[in-house]
Amino acid sequence: MSKAFHIPDYELVIEVARGSYGQVWLARSVSGAWRAIKIVQKSLFEDVRPYQREFNGIRQYESVSRGHPGLIDVLHVGCNEVEGYFYYVMELADDQVVGQSFASADYSPRTLQSDLNTRGSLPADECAYIGAQLADALHYLHGKGLVHRDIKPSNIVFVNGSPKLADMGLIAGAGFTSSTVGTLGFLPDEGSGDWRGDLYAMGKVLYESSTGMDRNAFPDLPSHMRGASAGDSFVKLNQIFLRACSPDEQDGYSGAAHFATELEQINAPSIFSGPFSWREKRLLAMVATLVFLLLASDAVLIYLGMKKNPPDPVLQTSEEDNFIKAKYETKKE
Repeated sequence: MSKAFHIPDYELVIEVARGSYGQVWLARSVSGAWRAIKIVQKSLFEDVRPYQREFNGIRQYESVSRGHPGLIDVLHVGCNEVEGYFYYVMELADDQVVGQSFASADYSPRTLQSDLNTRGSLPADECAYIGAQLADALHYLHGKGLVHRDIKPSNIVFVNGSPKLADMGLIAGAGFTSSTVGTLGFLPDEGSGDWRGDLYAMGKVLYESSTGMDRNAFPDLPSHMRGASAGDSFVKLNQIFLRACSPDEQDGYSGAAHFATELEQINAPSIFSGPFSWREKRLLAMVATLVFLLLASDAVLIYLGMKKNPPDPVLQTSEEDNFIKAKYETKKE
């Protein structure tokens, strides 16, 4: 099937995923580098307009993709008008077993969905970390006037162990309203046309990841989680994804940055639980660590100095010595 497509300077090795409008391939460049290539076919669309919209969206995304570590890097976008498809070359997700160390076509990408398939659910602290990284990536993406529109566990990949938003095929400019674009269960009632749709989908991702339950069961919780104490990390996370998925905009988040900050606070040390942003908390933690190291090094230097140069001994004189000394001084006079 790879002979049906011609991607300059790349060999299509195996198909690793298939969607409604195309496929993702494991590919190898002429220099031997492994990459992922998504090919989107015009013939799979009922109308040329959504095909063109996807092509325009990925071209917009290419210029911003490398600006944040939580977004998958798009390295090249191309189009074959004669054969009726466009394609884009991306950095490759980790393999589920060996990470980036694979050396053959025996490859299966590590996604959040594959982790959930293996582990069932993830600890709340881990979910909060993943969510905070991706929410910050959404803040960056929304700041560029783009929305993802199809956030779900299978579209979150790991590259060198770090989570990234992937499968940018449905990315579009903010304000494009469509209730049919995206994946059912991850879509709010009003559709996926603005940043609120992305936050809603991320809330559902956190729900599935932390509970192990299907998104359509939201907001039900497993029986063993219902009695958790107020200070438990899951209770805090539950409040966050309830807010992200609230149908009332007044109860929701003011933006992805606000969402990311609250997720960061779950894993923040208690001393930094005040009204700081997660970036400020990270800076405070670095300063505290530096101060501790400086104090520790000073203590070691003082100890070594005292050990090398011990203080002069203090000679003790007895009462008899004092008597003899006084008698001698009297005679001398």
